[in-house]
Amino acid sequence: MKRLALLTVLSCVACAEAGGAGGGIRVGPGAQTCAPGYMPPDFARLDSELQTARLRWKMANLQNYRYEFARIAAPLRFPDVTVSVRGGKLQGVTFKNPAEATPSLPLNAGPVEALFLEVTRALAYQKAQPCADLRVTYDAVNGHPTTSYSGSQISPLADGNAEWRVTKFSARR
Repeated sequence: MKRLALLTVLSCVACAEAGGAGGGIRVGPGAQTCAPGYMPPDFARLDSELQTARLRWKMANLQNYRYEFARIAAPLRFPDVTVSVRGGKLQGVTFKNPAEATPSLPLNAGPVEALFLEVTRALAYQKAQPCADLRVTYDAVNGHPTTSYSGSQISPLADGNAEWRVTKFSARR
């Protein structure tokens, strides 16, 4: 009985040293620990920011635009592309460096609504993950997503799953 009490105390001390209980750290057989200093994402804030960005995008009513898109799915770096949208529909994806063109790669670049859908899916997925890491930013003017990172802070891995960025966004007539 004393041994069980001592193990419980030691587990609580180890948990506290690693960031405290409830910080995504689990104790026990098959436990996964989060990287030192891990702070879970504020999912309520991420949900709110997504809804605000979607509203801003809807109010901007942009149907014709172009942007540059870069994606990394560690350890892969996908070729950078330029995405053209007209009438709210994908018109084309052009590789910035034609020598890197690999049509079979799933870029998932398209209208801004596709990027919002990707953020929505990442948010739903990460809510159920231990040591989740999710960061998203949006354009302050029209709300389109500008960066997304969805990964894990499970120690000792602490690596990323998917990351992308939108740059040089411009509305077209």
